[in-house]
Amino acid sequence: MSHTVEEHHLKFQSEEAKKIILDLFTNLSTIAEVIENILSLIFFLKENANSLEKEYLFRFYTIFTQLKSLQQKHSFFNDLKVFTQFFKQLIATENLSFQGEPLHGLQLMGMLETRVLDFETIILASANEGILPANKQQTSFIPFDVKIAYGLPTYREKDAIFSYHFFRLLQRAKNIFILYTTENDTYGSGEKSRFISQLELIKPDLISKQIAPRVVTEKKEQPEVIKNKQVLDRLKELASDGLSPSSLTNYLYNPIAFYKQKILQISELDLVEETIAANTMGTVIHDTLDELYKPYINKFLTTDHLDQMIKDYQSLVTKYFIKYFKNGDVTKGKNRLVFEVSNRFVKRFLSMEKKVLQKGHSIKILGAELKLNTSIHIPGIDFPIKIRGIVDRIDEFDGVTRIIDYKTGKVNPADLKVLSFEEIKDVKYSKAIQVLLYAFLYSQNNPLVKEQPLVAGIISFKNLKAGLLKINFSSKVKNPEHNINVEKLDDFMDQISLLLQEIYNPEIPFKEPKKLSFH
Repeated sequence: MSHTVEEHHLKFQSEEAKKIILDLFTNLSTIAEVIENILSLIFFLKENANSLEKEYLFRFYTIFTQLKSLQQKHSFFNDLKVFTQFFKQLIATENLSFQGEPLHGLQLMGMLETRVLDFETIILASANEGILPANKQQTSFIPFDVKIAYGLPTYREKDAIFSYHFFRLLQRAKNIFILYTTENDTYGSGEKSRFISQLELIKPDLISKQIAPRVVTEKKEQPEVIKNKQVLDRLKELASDGLSPSSLTNYLYNPIAFYKQKILQISELDLVEETIAANTMGTVIHDTLDELYKPYINKFLTTDHLDQMIKDYQSLVTKYFIKYFKNGDVTKGKNRLVFEVSNRFVKRFLSMEKKVLQKGHSIKILGAELKLNTSIHIPGIDFPIKIRGIVDRIDEFDGVTRIIDYKTGKVNPADLKVLSFEEIKDVKYSKAIQVLLYAFLYSQNNPLVKEQPLVAGIISFKNLKAGLLKINFSSKVKNPEHNINVEKLDDFMDQISLLLQEIYNPEIPFKEPKKLSFH
């Protein structure tokens, strides 16, 4: 009978635990309810906790009761993010004191607590220079020279006091163990205390040992995902929706990241930024230039057009910062710097364009933020795969068609040098792959002719003086080869075809590359 009651009690506990845990994730309509759910969990855990765990739970109970009181009085917390920040600040100030019987067993004490006490066995921890004695860092506004002049105590007196305590503590002890770390880390410089060096001179028969933890290396398999039916179905959907150049380079960088982003469709949360992120700045500059150049599509640019753009760009930068940097303040601090840098980037770019026109060159805008796509057939895959992309700008410069991608980051000419298409699947060619895919998409929508040269490249806003950094197929410094023709694109797409065969091969799992594994 008692066994049945015990089973019933366990079952009841299990059901109660299940309800409390589920409430933590489902009952989230108000912050007050969240706090109550957490307090319920603390009370439930208390029933089967040991003395140390109860001490932990009591500290958590104190904090959440404090947060509950704040919420009831002032309604501070509008959402979980603010609530979490308050919780982190409070928990950082909490501490657990060591407790014990003063006349029995192991005692944990500070150096000053040992005064006028004698011990049989002493274990002195953290006997590093900078901790024993403490460093010379000033904790007073009174300068060192003033202290000397007026006879005030300085770090020298403090060192002398701790020296006295150190040697007095050891005077009557029978077993003495002094520990210090030899690692140069956040706990110290790895240098033993000068008191230990002094002790070694006084007593040359001290026993010294270096102790290190035994490190067991364990071989870890790289994370991988097998391509089951659901994964293959999603890949087929992707083929229909379209793969972008950035998604293909993402696969080259880390197939697991590609799997999470494109197969599981896990995207980053659209959080409200407190400081402007790099991608926000990039989006603002892209959209500003797009709006500035859109009215001049299929027209030859003139210096008057550029003058008008230089008049308008500031209002557009402000407009797009308001759009993408929600609830953000760009009037001060780091945000103001990023805002001003964005304005400077756009102004320098427009001024550069104007100077080019003044030198007698001609620029005809063919497209801005142009959406291109095409479907390709890959051997071994029984459905077409759509490749799509948005080209930042296509223009005609002195009769040469240019495909241009804007980058707010730093790009060097070496990033766009392609000497062998067979090596292009290396992640270091990611920028070259993107630009060449844009060139391929353009060629599918606008047949290439030998009389009309085609080049493609990147304008880096952190390297504007270099102008358009073009794809280069030659290793010769003085004789670069920039022109893109059908044969080069065919060779390039042969390698992209092999890459797509790998992505769509059911036998090849998505696997994290070794260089990215942190296990």
